[in-house]
Amino acid sequence: MSRINSRRPIGVTILAILIFLSACWNGLRLGAAIHFWTTLSEYGAHPLYEAISGGIWLAYGVLLTWGLWRGKAWARIATLGGAAGYGAWYWIDRLFLEQPHANWPFAIEVTAVILIFILFILFAPATRRFFRRDTHERKQEN
Repeated sequence: MSRINSRRPIGVTILAILIFLSACWNGLRLGAAIHFWTTLSEYGAHPLYEAISGGIWLAYGVLLTWGLWRGKAWARIATLGGAAGYGAWYWIDRLFLEQPHANWPFAIEVTAVILIFILFILFAPATRRFFRRDTHERKQEN
């Protein structure tokens, strides 16, 4: 039933915390879009877009955090999809909705490092064993 924290690989713990912090950041985006709706509209921003995207990434991040923390087998694949989706969303948002920024090489490097870090954790042998246990436990219950 309940997992002992010492059985969770440190990489999974770190990843769950980082995803939770990202979810909190998106929760702040959601709250700020709602709170500053009029001001954002006056300056030509898109508060509805900010609120919806913030809410979606908040919900997805909280769900992923829970799944990673509990060692749910689906969480590993969902984290891969979420990392790819978040990276794609970031770059689509940056390229089409924001003003051009001179720091794009740095942003590409940071995106690549984060994705490599996530892949490294998710494909580590200890992580794969940790998530495989959830599948084995469900089979044993049936």
